[in-house]
Amino acid sequence: MKKTLRHLLYAIAVLLGAALATACGDYFEGVTTAGEMQLTRKVIPLIEGDRYSIPVTFSPVELSNNTVYWLTEDNTVARFVNDTLVALSEGQTLAYAWSSIDLLRDTAIVVVLPGMYEAPADYPYDMVIYASVMIHGTPLTADNADQYAIGAYVGEELRGLGQMQRHHDVDYMVIRVWSPFERGERVTLRCYYRGQARAELFPDVFTFDGERHGTLSQLYPLVLDDDAEEYMPEIDVPGFDYNHGEPADTVDVFTDLD
Repeated sequence: MKKTLRHLLYAIAVLLGAALATACGDYFEGVTTAGEMQLTRKVIPLIEGDRYSIPVTFSPVELSNNTVYWLTEDNTVARFVNDTLVALSEGQTLAYAWSSIDLLRDTAIVVVLPGMYEAPADYPYDMVIYASVMIHGTPLTADNADQYAIGAYVGEELRGLGQMQRHHDVDYMVIRVWSPFERGERVTLRCYYRGQARAELFPDVFTFDGERHGTLSQLYPLVLDDDAEEYMPEIDVPGFDYNHGEPADTVDVFTDLD
């Protein structure tokens, strides 16, 4: 099934190139062509409902026409609306890019994370964190909270999302974490930057205990600074290898078509 789809994508790309060359041959006469096109992001984490325009670089940079065509392998997970990637449902898929000239191409992996959380019925225990949040020197408030999403995780499983509150002119976040166990699970927190397709890890690690951490009069301080570690999702796409910062050769729809 995957190989059939990749054959189809390749055929579409070839037809696009042929149509452009036939219909616009006079227009493209004398146009400088590029030797290489690269997506500057190889792993793209998004949350459901978010949008992102993937940056593209060409070499040589003086390319005079750099129109790019986009497709995703599974458009139920994410799809392109014009040049903008839209995250639709939790999962992983590949994004393909072709240039309008010479059919230069590159690929990236898109990881869509859940945008909402509802505790399962068999998760009867909860732990609450009342926190003040500082993100690279900027305090999180009710006015700017829509730029971020802060999630609590056990491993890769989302267990709760932070909700911003304001009480007597004091802004604070309530993070309710759910668990099937009374105590003992390791809980980490991530800050996702909406519209930027990136996330960072808070240095704080909690052991689930069913208790309250912080109060309205003494909020728990959550701080991200320049030493914050970037979150890199686990990749579950056959043939794709990513070693947390050093991408191997990406899966290419144009290879191994035979």
